[in-house]
Amino acid sequence: MSGDDELGALRAEVEAIDARLVELIARRVIVARRIGELKRAEGRMVLDPAREAEVVRHAGELARQRGLPAESVRSIFWSVIALSREAQLPGAP
Repeated sequence: MSGDDELGALRAEVEAIDARLVELIARRVIVARRIGELKRAEGRMVLDPAREAEVVRHAGELARQRGLPAESVRSIFWSVIALSREAQLPGAP
């Protein structure tokens, strides 16, 4: 396999991984939306800073176990949590 062929194959693999990541984020948002519905039905606040911090802390631990920079992964998770939080708000699509 030539360098160009290998590069093309690796790029295709990255694109497939990216598609899967987006699929997983979409699934997470759907679950978060349902969590928001349950919270509202029980009169709970949507925002739960302690839970969010716990999720981010756990993501950092998982990152370290995989040899990834924990701070970078935590940053990504804060963004995912923000997206999920928005999905929990009343009237969110």
